[in-house]
Amino acid sequence: MTARGTPRVTMGAVLAPGRVEGPQVRRVPSRLVAARGRELLSGARREHLGMYAAMSVDEEAVRRALPAARERHLRGVLLRTLAPVGAATPRVDAADLAVIDGDHRRAATLPTSLNIVDRRVALLPADPADPDGDHLEVWAPALVAGLLAMFERHWTVAAPPELSARERAVVELLAEGCTDAVVARRLGVSERTVTATVRVLLDRYGARSRFQLALALAGRTW
Repeated sequence: MTARGTPRVTMGAVLAPGRVEGPQVRRVPSRLVAARGRELLSGARREHLGMYAAMSVDEEAVRRALPAARERHLRGVLLRTLAPVGAATPRVDAADLAVIDGDHRRAATLPTSLNIVDRRVALLPADPADPDGDHLEVWAPALVAGLLAMFERHWTVAAPPELSARERAVVELLAEGCTDAVVARRLGVSERTVTATVRVLLDRYGARSRFQLALALAGRTW
């Protein structure tokens, strides 16, 4: 148990005999994993947490995933992702990077790949060493809570990314009281890009408004 009473889940607990069958934990054959993942994400209402133990970028897959990811973003589904240090970044513009990568952090090592939707259901490889093999779809509340706690532990120790040059420029203009439209004109980018950038920064620093964000980063040395 953690200090707050959340069970510390292990891969052994999830894969224990009897847990890979039944209505709350079921095995998804490898050929169906991608489709099932899309189906679960299509029903996301609040949050998507993604942890990727090994992350390469398939640009065609990114292109296919963007429309649904944009739709979730517009619905207000929050996205946080964890990937290994040095993981490749999709070759998309800043607005779509916010849609695909969300609020992201990089960690030295991660125990498994994992997706958690709305803190209700998790999808992860049945064998962490075989991320392309069968997956487990987990609905059991105690196991989902443990997997969520595992994600949060790795999230907490992973350092937030440094602000990019564009993020710094956006923050500086927000501190001057500029609106998204003014920031977009000053930086020569679309208002959509500015809005997406601001949203990622609000999530990253736990700010509730642009003013709070500017205050949180006021005086920061870049």
